[in-house]
Amino acid sequence: MKGFCSELACLLESEAFQCFLNSDKIKLAQVNALISLLIKNNIDFDTEFTSKSPRLPATLIITVVINPATRITRIFTFSD
Repeated sequence: MKGFCSELACLLESEAFQCFLNSDKIKLAQVNALISLLIKNNIDFDTEFTSKSPRLPATLIITVVINPATRITRIFTFSD
């Protein structure tokens, strides 16, 4: 468990995760970096993508599962 906490702390401090927490818009490269970090650190997550339409921008919902009782969910629109 101690190793997991250390890995989680590194993840939370990473630039990609800070963008995840602090922005409503995200670039595809940032999504790729975030997903790579989550996989590398063996952290469960879910993604849901909705394509762009004439009325609405493309959106991405990412849910990071910290533990069974704690989840972080963000909804992003893609910037051009």
